[in-house]
Amino acid sequence: MSAGAAWLASVAWVAGRIGVDGLVAGLLLSAVVTPLVVGAFLWLDRWERERPRRLVSAFAWGASIAAFCSIWSQEGLQALVDTTVGTDFGAWFRPLVITPVTEEVFKGLFLVWLLVRPRGQITGLLDGVVYAGLAGAGFSFTENILYLGRTVTAFAASDTSDVNAVALFGASLFLRVVMVPFFHPLMVAVFGLGVAAAATSGRGGAARAGLALAGLLVAITLHGVWDWAGLAGGDPYLIYKIYGAVMVPVFVAMTVVALVLRGREGRMIAAALPVLARDGHIAPEEVASLADLAERRRGRRDARRRSGRAAARATGRYQAEASALAIRTARARATGDREGLDERARATAAARARMLAALAGSPR
Repeated sequence: MSAGAAWLASVAWVAGRIGVDGLVAGLLLSAVVTPLVVGAFLWLDRWERERPRRLVSAFAWGASIAAFCSIWSQEGLQALVDTTVGTDFGAWFRPLVITPVTEEVFKGLFLVWLLVRPRGQITGLLDGVVYAGLAGAGFSFTENILYLGRTVTAFAASDTSDVNAVALFGASLFLRVVMVPFFHPLMVAVFGLGVAAAATSGRGGAARAGLALAGLLVAITLHGVWDWAGLAGGDPYLIYKIYGAVMVPVFVAMTVVALVLRGREGRMIAAALPVLARDGHIAPEEVASLADLAERRRGRRDARRRSGRAAARATGRYQAEASALAIRTARARATGDREGLDERARATAAARARMLAALAGSPR
């Protein structure tokens, strides 16, 4: 309820800036772009699928609460700076300091919530990237309604036959549709790595807080550099140069890190599955099917064909719980940290029981 109200308030603010026509155009365009970003992070999550409710919550947080709090905190802080220091200073201070700090903090609060909850919500570094990416995708979805809607309405109000107007429209669309959609997910994913490192670290509270804070500071700095490129005058192509020189390497590095983490997670799970079978958490004949993504997909498809969608969902949930238990088991064997292991074992047993019950039922 609160998330829906916050999103509607944010949309109303956007409508006040660009009008209803701009709102509709921006909403439609943003809705086309966003699924591609969300799909990329869900693909990373295939080995250990997080609970759908938490994934939706991450996206909803970014699109509603984070966007709403960022908008109004920026407006309030901007007014305070303009009043106390002056508008000339405020024109630079907002994009270089206020915007990066407020947006990265509010997007990242969802990750902090996961961190302070009972441990076990984040089982690996990749979890931090996935949750952060979805929160960033939600934020980008709402923000793009404003920018894409403004781009469309500005072009419609101009001489649409003018070459310069067409070129500006094309460049603006390229910026918002191609260059920017992964920007917010990328920034908060850096913070997500820090939070995930803190969640999975066996160190003390101060060290864990330091890991999370380091990720946040890097995200704020990168965001500030990007905003500075958009402000600096004299070179209209500076923002594209900064994108190529800074953002593309960061994006490539994060992509490589995510793919490496995904591959390592798969190998870790496959290596731990025989231990789970030995300890009675899974059936021995399930080891091979759980160790291969194609076999998992085939298992869900067969469950759906034989017993319906509920059985396929139950099968997928069991696969995810078995993966989470395998990761916790591998970590316990490596570090001796058994915190959360028994809870994961119970969750896996419950998921397996629900799967077997669903498979025994009749297809719908």
